[in-house]
Amino acid sequence: MLQIIVRYATAVALVVPSLARAQEGKLLNLALLISEALQNNPQLRAARNQTAAARTRVNQVTSWDAPQVGVEFFQTPVQSFPNPLKDGMETDYFVQQMFPFPGKLSAMGRMAENNAQMVDQGYKALERKVLRDLKSAYYELYLVQRKIQINAENQELMRRFVDIASKQYEVGMGKQQDILRAQTELSTLVNEGLNLQKEKQVVGSMLNTILSRSPIEPLGYVADIEADIPRWTFEQLRPLALEYRAELKAMGFGIDMNKADLALSKREYFPDVMARVMYKDMAMTGNDFWSVMIGVSIPLAPWSSGQYTSKVEESELNVQKAEDEYASMRNMTLFEVQDGLVKVQTNQNLVMLYKNTVIPQAEQTLQSTIASYQTGKTEFLMLIDAYRMVLMSKLDYYMSVMSYMASQAALEQAVGMSIDDIAANVR
Repeated sequence: MLQIIVRYATAVALVVPSLARAQEGKLLNLALLISEALQNNPQLRAARNQTAAARTRVNQVTSWDAPQVGVEFFQTPVQSFPNPLKDGMETDYFVQQMFPFPGKLSAMGRMAENNAQMVDQGYKALERKVLRDLKSAYYELYLVQRKIQINAENQELMRRFVDIASKQYEVGMGKQQDILRAQTELSTLVNEGLNLQKEKQVVGSMLNTILSRSPIEPLGYVADIEADIPRWTFEQLRPLALEYRAELKAMGFGIDMNKADLALSKREYFPDVMARVMYKDMAMTGNDFWSVMIGVSIPLAPWSSGQYTSKVEESELNVQKAEDEYASMRNMTLFEVQDGLVKVQTNQNLVMLYKNTVIPQAEQTLQSTIASYQTGKTEFLMLIDAYRMVLMSKLDYYMSVMSYMASQAALEQAVGMSIDDIAANVR
């Protein structure tokens, strides 16, 4: 009878995953999901539009103000209304233009350009976040699908164990409590299976949301994951993170933008020039006239200088604030790199431990328990517990694989590069 159990357990372990894959449908390709998310994710689409909008600011702020064209009517009798040209003494036609002091527009252009670069790096940082969320959801789906497989295996075996215990009881070699324990275990597994299906729906909805799909769109089957990254050191990843982390780049451009704003603030001490050219059409004489007017602003007038001085002080403080925020982000980046490395290596060790040690030991224990049960040296419950230990060790293995891959995604975000790009750039 126990030989039947062993053969049946082996058959279930081989058949159930295949049935699960058939029910899930086609395999999910992570690379295709990444491409789809980068193209369709609404957050990324909005960020791309924001980046394009920021680039248009450069031409806006580096262009002169539009010229003004006008006409003035002098000494026009009231009786001539609504014709201002009738019986008027003088009609003046003018064009005037404001000329900013040299250097102001270029400083504004540098501000806009650095702001556009900052927004662009913000978009790239958002890309990394979306990819991390996508991969995390993908690996969570991998885990819940494996939980469902394990649960299905366990249910099939418990049904078989109920049948075996019943037959053993009928011939006087078993106990009724063995049947009840197996039935209770089966009921628990059935309820757990229903909860796992709900969990799969939630994870699938999260993944579909990132991809901008319908939340209820069916997803395929996540293939087995076999990944192994080199054991990098913090000193190897530190320069890469400082060079490629998008948030740091964005804050660097933010510093440059505030410095350009400071240069502009200091330029405000210098006057702008306004020029006007006017043609005077004299109706009562035969002599018309030209006139030219040039005016300048006086920023250092006692009643207006305060706003310019305060603006310089504000800009200086903004530069210091941006530099302090950069330093804080730099420290956070280095912490996240170290934290990511520790988690990757810890989870990598767990994967190898479960794969090479825990699962083989649990399987050996199961075989030993089967042999003891055959000779009547152990209870039926011990057999169930031994097999449950095998299944739990497999579940822990899949959990460690999921955590390992999720920690890789977190490390990619911390460094600002994919694992493949990190491998290509590590010295």
